[in-house]
Amino acid sequence: MGKDKRKTRNSSDIVLKLQDVTEGVDIAIAQVTSRVDHMEKERTNFRDDLAYLKAQSMRNNIIFTGLPDNNTTENETTEVTEKKLREHLHLALKIHKEVADTMKFEMVNRTSNERTPGKPRSIVAKFVFFKDRETVRRQWKHLSGTGFNVFEQFPPEVVAKRRKLLRKMREARDQGKRAWIAYDTLYIDGRPVRD
Repeated sequence: MGKDKRKTRNSSDIVLKLQDVTEGVDIAIAQVTSRVDHMEKERTNFRDDLAYLKAQSMRNNIIFTGLPDNNTTENETTEVTEKKLREHLHLALKIHKEVADTMKFEMVNRTSNERTPGKPRSIVAKFVFFKDRETVRRQWKHLSGTGFNVFEQFPPEVVAKRRKLLRKMREARDQGKRAWIAYDTLYIDGRPVRD
């Protein structure tokens, strides 16, 4: 019997040690999980900050689509692209010629070199003054039914968020509510809608 008591005591000691080790492992796992959660939140914050910085660098940009692209064999020069854009501002967007001619651009260029047959490449214009950019952006209604479009430029992350919000915006409008998207937030009847 003495051996059995010793074995039982040894077994009890082993079980207690295993319980202590298990508790230690549980604590370590909880700490690691907490750190991982914290790091994921930080990564999300960094990603949001990066998207915001990208958006700020694109703040004065507008994308124009539908303007003829006559570069079948070589790239259109930036001077030619800018001249076409100024004509477009005057003729299609109904901006006075003098105003269109005095707008200052930091850069005007066509998008990627990939050409789709029968479809002109878009033009990205970076305005020097935000006020000029807004003057042009507000004239978008003149383009209805013309085949031309004007868009604000956003980073891909923001574009993806805006796409997801479009369905909700359309549903709200179908219900007779005022709805719009500003940056990456949907507003319905003047109130921001959270996901």
